[in-house]
Amino acid sequence: MNSIPLGVLVVDDETRQRRGLAAMIRDLRPEYEVWEAKNGKDALTISLSQPIQIVFTDIQMPIMNGIEYLQQLRTSGQHETKVILVTVYQEFSYAQQAVRYGANDYLVKPVQSQQLIEVIQQMEKIIVEEQGALGENRTALNQIEQSMPAFVEHLFSRCVTDKLQPNEKSLLKSHFGWQGVGEVLALGTSASRPEDIYAWDSKLRNAVVEILRPWASSVVFPLETPKEHMVVVVNWRERAEGKEAKSALQAGLKKVEQQQAISIWFAWGQPFDFDEMQISQSHEKAVRLISMRFYTPHTRCLNLVVLDDEQSIQEMSTHEQIAFLKSIESAISNRKPDQLLERVQHFIGRMTQGYPPPDALKAKLIHLLLVSLPRLNIGWSEEVYSRYSEQLNRAVKEATSLQNLEDRIAAWLKELILELDGSSKGEPITKKCKEFLDTHLHEELSLEIVARRFHYNASYFSILFKNYFGLSFTEYMVKLRMQKAQHLLLHTDAKVAEISRQVGYKDTKYFFKVFKKNVKHTPEEFRRKSFNR
Repeated sequence: MNSIPLGVLVVDDETRQRRGLAAMIRDLRPEYEVWEAKNGKDALTISLSQPIQIVFTDIQMPIMNGIEYLQQLRTSGQHETKVILVTVYQEFSYAQQAVRYGANDYLVKPVQSQQLIEVIQQMEKIIVEEQGALGENRTALNQIEQSMPAFVEHLFSRCVTDKLQPNEKSLLKSHFGWQGVGEVLALGTSASRPEDIYAWDSKLRNAVVEILRPWASSVVFPLETPKEHMVVVVNWRERAEGKEAKSALQAGLKKVEQQQAISIWFAWGQPFDFDEMQISQSHEKAVRLISMRFYTPHTRCLNLVVLDDEQSIQEMSTHEQIAFLKSIESAISNRKPDQLLERVQHFIGRMTQGYPPPDALKAKLIHLLLVSLPRLNIGWSEEVYSRYSEQLNRAVKEATSLQNLEDRIAAWLKELILELDGSSKGEPITKKCKEFLDTHLHEELSLEIVARRFHYNASYFSILFKNYFGLSFTEYMVKLRMQKAQHLLLHTDAKVAEISRQVGYKDTKYFFKVFKKNVKHTPEEFRRKSFNR
């Protein structure tokens, strides 16, 4: 949408802040007429005498502050003027007060250019809509309420990762007014088609809130980083209600699973007192429990299986470690991967007594296996050592269960022995696989189909494929198909529906969706933009 010439007023008693923001607006919108005022009283005079459509105002100012200015502006009948508060976290309570007087949005200092342009574009859109439809009047309350949930989720995400500052904790407590007992729920999901998770994200969040509503207030949000699971912060109305609510949640989530092709698992942290805001400790407990799914991948409620805290890894004596390393070296040197895997499985069994943290288990395995490689003294180049070290790190760290871990190590050991044999059997297979995929891209290919084509077990072939290409089979096929689609869009006149079929998508709408997600443009937009360059 093309911008429209508007009158903008910047209000701040700090000269550098005021002039800096005014300069940013002039750079972004040269067609705007920009006024400046150093306090609310001067701003009110300008607002009532000049054609001002948008106001960016500080809150704390002498003579007349931003809240008083906003109140008098609305009292005078200037309801169409868009007012954006330029505030800091400490002034969150003022921002809440400003909602009642018709503030449209807020920016947090220091204002970034990207944030500013997004707000300007949004205000322009609203003004155009209001000018085109007099009956449509978006109130200031709705505008700022729309931005509040994202801000609150941001604060909660910082809270559960123990990054929240004391003043931010006060903001959360005052905003929600929660008291008494709280608890954190970690909620994980998976689907046969990864894109289904995105479609069900908001529905699942709403379902959790509704199920818990009779017993508690709750807020559901994804962690900003990492995004491995969703977090539910719960405020129980009565301590005794927790058991009944948890049973209801378990039954409700089971129904959601039955209705849709998704899997859900979860774990509760320990209760905490909202006066102390010990949310991060409860979240840490829930995360430790949910990580135990590594040992029980088909379990939904981890608290029912893992009742005690996890134990540390069972350490071997120095003598045992030396014997273990020698057995690994002997099995590798004698080209006996099954014997080697059996020895590794025995050692894993020793280490996993008491459910140690999966990450600690993986780190220990990587260390012991990598220590063995240089001891073989087989004259490998640094490049080969590095390649196999990276493959092992990736294979072990990405393991999702104990069985998956053993399968990945088995695949890595077989590749290692192929390399030692000097037969290079692995590389030609992957080269032939790549050639096959390139020439059969238009067909409906699955991991199982391609694995059978090259006489491999699907599970083993999946790991072998990931080790060589650095991507899962599904990820690689999407990447390959998108590359081919972009080539066809640029170098042929074929219609999008035909290109969709040529790259293996019979459903053109689904092709549109995948293309837009990966290329950030629709096929037509990509073709048009490429030719207009």
